[in-house]
Amino acid sequence: MSDRGTVEFLVDGMKCASCSAAVAGILRGQPGVAGAQVDFMLGRATAETDAPIDTARICALLTRAGYPARPALGVGDRLDALMRSEASEIRALRIRTIVGIAFCVPLVVVAMWTHHLWSTHARESFEETARLNGTVMWKQAGAYAHSAAQNATVAIQFLLATPIMLVCGWPIVRAALLAARARTATMDSLLAIGICAAYGWSALLVLLAFLPAAGAAPHPAPYFEAAGVIATLATVGRWMESRATVRARDAVRGLAKLQPATARVRGGGGEDADVPVESVRSGDLVVLRPGDRVPVDGPVVEGEVDLDQSALTGESMPVARRSGDAVMSGTLVVGGSAVVRAAHVGAETVLRNVARMVEEAQSSRAPVARLADRVSAWFTFAVLGIGAATFAAWAAAGDVSMGFECTIAVLVIACPCALGLATPTAIMVATGAAARRGILLKGGAVVESLARVDAAVLDKTGTITAGHPEVTAIDAFGDAAEESVLALAAAAERGSEHPLGEAIVRAARGRGMAIPDAEAFRSTVGRGVEAAVGARTVRVGAPEFACSAPVPGVVLDAVTHRCAAGFTSVVVSEDGVALGAISLADALLPESRDAVARLRALGIAVSMASGDDARVARRIADDAGIADVRAGLLPTAKAAVVAELRAEGRTVAMVGDGVNDAPALASADVGIAVGRGTDIAADAADVVLLRPGVLPVVDAVGVARATMRTVRQNLWWAFGYNLVGIPLAAGALWPVAHWVPGPMFAAVAMSVSSVAVVLNSLRLRGLGRA
Repeated sequence: MSDRGTVEFLVDGMKCASCSAAVAGILRGQPGVAGAQVDFMLGRATAETDAPIDTARICALLTRAGYPARPALGVGDRLDALMRSEASEIRALRIRTIVGIAFCVPLVVVAMWTHHLWSTHARESFEETARLNGTVMWKQAGAYAHSAAQNATVAIQFLLATPIMLVCGWPIVRAALLAARARTATMDSLLAIGICAAYGWSALLVLLAFLPAAGAAPHPAPYFEAAGVIATLATVGRWMESRATVRARDAVRGLAKLQPATARVRGGGGEDADVPVESVRSGDLVVLRPGDRVPVDGPVVEGEVDLDQSALTGESMPVARRSGDAVMSGTLVVGGSAVVRAAHVGAETVLRNVARMVEEAQSSRAPVARLADRVSAWFTFAVLGIGAATFAAWAAAGDVSMGFECTIAVLVIACPCALGLATPTAIMVATGAAARRGILLKGGAVVESLARVDAAVLDKTGTITAGHPEVTAIDAFGDAAEESVLALAAAAERGSEHPLGEAIVRAARGRGMAIPDAEAFRSTVGRGVEAAVGARTVRVGAPEFACSAPVPGVVLDAVTHRCAAGFTSVVVSEDGVALGAISLADALLPESRDAVARLRALGIAVSMASGDDARVARRIADDAGIADVRAGLLPTAKAAVVAELRAEGRTVAMVGDGVNDAPALASADVGIAVGRGTDIAADAADVVLLRPGVLPVVDAVGVARATMRTVRQNLWWAFGYNLVGIPLAAGALWPVAHWVPGPMFAAVAMSVSSVAVVLNSLRLRGLGRA
């Protein structure tokens, strides 16, 4: 028995939307199941429960209905089971395809070589041959010869078609019977009716041909080649479709392969040992060497490494990570060595969360997909009605044989597989491609909403800016030089943990300066720091703290000017005499201005919402090229900005990275958390970006719009194919052109339709190449 909540099953044997509808129907009919979501592409079903359920009984019911099922344990279990199932299915389809082709080719050759035996003049031709040979009772002899030729042809075709039916046709027929037992119909139902009708009619002719009473009576034409070709081509199409679909599932599988099997853990005595990655616990010290995949998330505590993060973030260049910097599981060490303290292990790592989010995104249904699923579920019954009407119309016109052919062609050509594949294949490929660029899309509905976005509200700190202060200007007073001002300030601040002090030290190191030693460090909260550098006392902080009273006017003017422009300024003094002022600000990310311009080029209006001071926000907005600025906002006020834009009829994306952005992220049409952000921001968002800045937002919108274009192409193809194909198969052109596609042509068209949809979706794989 299972507890309340959700229960996930691995389900094999699903081929289309109507299959998933059948599985969902079985699940919803069970006691304790309040709802069900089924994805035939990933072979999974989720039951939403409001009471304990009997999972063993449900698995047995699904298996009896033709969909072998078992409870799923986790992402790794699903992936392993899916890979085993895929390998087995593709191997079986390949064998069936080889057998089918081996018998189908001679079957078609025989059928084409002997089709004239059922022409209008065939019997007269045999009689004329007998007469010319001077045969006694030449007319009867010709009739017997003609009948014998027909019988021999039918027998040969029977011997060639029967193995095809057993190997290629039986799996289709069995699936249709199981669906019928579950009181539903799938695409297999249409194919099974078509091939069984053609084969059954032809097999009946074999029986009649060898009855003693048959004599020299002419026989109707057999349709063994139609049954054989339909079954073989359906198998070939499924083999190609399965291989293409496996490529569409590569995203989750590729992410899973990034997790190393072992980790090198440092023991208490300083010795290193390789242990299974499942054995690593939070707080363990993990040793990284060149060529290693990082097995955990956590900070570097010793050493320095260069990491290739392209598999998770799409960054093409390695990034340096030194003491205090965080590393992510799944990244590759390309240089250096380090020791990392494990902070997140197992299912808590970024890599596992990315894999889980991509898998969930691929199995969720976009609104347009749910519409296509509903159409597919009823489409089979509609086609059965059209097939019956086609046969009745031809029979009323006096041509039962043509009615039989046209009915089979209608049933085969109308297979709704392409319609069911149109959206999920595109969503699956696109979410995988986006994940390779560090863009995590939480589902098909998100992709659809993101494609419609026409307004974006951007947070400032950590989104448009770097999220930490940087030195932007140095004003030197009197004879002092900028380099000496920065060097003395860095010496005094080296012992500070304040962000401004760290920025000053970072700026000095970035310029390659030698930072003097300092002693007697002292910090005064809200005022500044003081230290002895040699025989001098250096102070860094507010003007009145750094300078001996009174503060010189030139110092106050410089500080006031910088602050009015939105900067934070600190004064540097030596023995109470001001040497200069250092201005700092949260710096604009280099690509922010370009990203904002590209969003506008996509037709998206850009606004900035910040909780910072209006002067600071205005300066950043001007640098980024944003005209609409809202500053000094509380979290609820940011959400109100989103609501205001939505009230204007816009589809709004909110882009942020902090806890204060969570309400706005949740209230927007699409919430986008940048640079992994905080856990709360990521949970509230619909899209999570593993790279900082606004540029990935442009990529995310591009992926979503390309995906929806592909979905529309697929749906137009699927609907258009059936809209044209069904009337043609029914004989719409017969009155003017005396032509119908025929069952074999219909089988080719059916296979090509499904494979075309999958191949068109696979073009989206290129979106993952940065």
